[in-house]
Amino acid sequence: MSRLNDPENFRGRVNYAAKVIAYGRRPTRAFDNCFENYDGDEVATAILRRSKKNARLAANLQRYLSLASIEAAAERLADIPTRKLPEIARQTRARRKAEFDAWFEQQADRRSGSRTPHMPAHSRPAANRPRAGLFAFRKANP
Repeated sequence: MSRLNDPENFRGRVNYAAKVIAYGRRPTRAFDNCFENYDGDEVATAILRRSKKNARLAANLQRYLSLASIEAAAERLADIPTRKLPEIARQTRARRKAEFDAWFEQQADRRSGSRTPHMPAHSRPAANRPRAGLFAFRKANP
């Protein structure tokens, strides 16, 4: 697995996404992966905080991410110092993965025990939906 795709490489994912945004590069699958580890709020918050000191990053941010979404995430994480975001991200990944795994097991049990049709992702209760931060933040056409 590439270090960029490693969920534990929080700083590497933040650095890569920030460089893509700052230099106005075309987003790739690697860029998307930066936000798809159940910790997209934390990644986006780190980038938003970095943009306060980096004019190039700040100028391009709205082309890549929804400012309203990342500002809401940053507000929820306002009491967390930037240096602690990697640990909070680790906790978030573990919690959300456990929630998703429990939901997945529940669905498997339902399918094996009854003829209940599959529930599409958009119909699941919010607490049971996996959070792949990118889709909450990324604009359709940067």
